[in-house]
Amino acid sequence: MDSFAIVGCGGAGLKFLKEVCIHNWAFCMGINNSNSDIVISRKNAMMGGSVYGDIAFEVFPWLNKLLSKNVIVLSGLGGVVGSNISVLIGKALHGRANVYGLFSEPFSFESPERSERARIAKDNIMKYYRGVIFISNDPLSKYYSNLSMIESMKIHGVIMKHIITDFRTMILNGYTPFRFEGRFGFGIGFGTGRHRINLAIQDALDSPWLTGEPKYAFFSGEVDKEDIAVVVRDYPFKEWYLYRTKEYGDEIKVTVLSR
Repeated sequence: MDSFAIVGCGGAGLKFLKEVCIHNWAFCMGINNSNSDIVISRKNAMMGGSVYGDIAFEVFPWLNKLLSKNVIVLSGLGGVVGSNISVLIGKALHGRANVYGLFSEPFSFESPERSERARIAKDNIMKYYRGVIFISNDPLSKYYSNLSMIESMKIHGVIMKHIITDFRTMILNGYTPFRFEGRFGFGIGFGTGRHRINLAIQDALDSPWLTGEPKYAFFSGEVDKEDIAVVVRDYPFKEWYLYRTKEYGDEIKVTVLSR
């Protein structure tokens, strides 16, 4: 059994999956109504809400490919396939695997149908998923106002790549005692130079998607734990962790999660 399976549901989910699955440490699978590993019609996707338990595995046999210890679902809520299949995976695998989700939400100016479909999906996702992050689209136009709409929409995939990297290295493999359970806000920051730890933290805390308390910090980089310990005393972190890596060169990366 694989330790990780990553699933991209719907058109947006496939784009996120392409950004995230750049290494071979996880089983990756895309699901959409065309051009994906698993092709499912919009009609059959809508039927996913009416099947439960073992029956779901008979109606949708591809679910058997997802019996990993940890399953991470990526999707843009609001679409028919992404919304319905994300809920189906949670229902079917609930109790069999640890199911986590990273989801983008529609802009407030999108159609009422998409907004309502996303709302219903969110309600059901919260019933069946162990831990989730919802990324609202609305802050993109304000927080990344210097980018075009097309460029800013790529931000989601980059965000998910960094969060899943932290999942792999620190959160879901027992490296830390932290448990990713419930709904979380988040911020990701980078810093370089003499004050790189402070700069990374301040960058992460400036995120429009970081709300609530308590806050947890996950540092990555070539830095000593003692150096971080001195700096974090000035910040409201309940817990913090370090994964030493040369991956980011002279930069320090920090992901802050909040409940």
